[in-house]
Amino acid sequence: MRKVLLSLLVILPTSLAFGSTITYKPIIPAFGGDPGNWGGLLAEADKQNIYHPPPTPVNVKSPLDRFKEQLQYMILSRLATKIVDAAFGTSELEPGTYQIENYQVNVTQQGGEIHVEVLDTSTGSTTEIVVPMYNQ
Repeated sequence: MRKVLLSLLVILPTSLAFGSTITYKPIIPAFGGDPGNWGGLLAEADKQNIYHPPPTPVNVKSPLDRFKEQLQYMILSRLATKIVDAAFGTSELEPGTYQIENYQVNVTQQGGEIHVEVLDTSTGSTTEIVVPMYNQ
């Protein structure tokens, strides 16, 4: 009886245990998985990709070209400073035409305004800027 009881204690818990079948469902569409998984799998692969294409080469300018551009910017900046100083009455502005590379800048003073006309000689486009005089 003791042996029967002991064998029942060993067998009984195992018979009460519930189990289920393990099923395998592939994830990768090439192996039978859902075709909707391609986007997510591709995004994960791109995140893990350590290869980065080399950057595209940048136009490297010669020192002479950089100097020429700097000089043009400084001349235009100085002219802009003179126009602002004249608008606030801190200096006099001589009207005239200034040729800077492809730009022709015509400065005139009419009444209480300074008119600046910038002509791009390469394209023919014109820009007119009117600066009011603040010193009156």
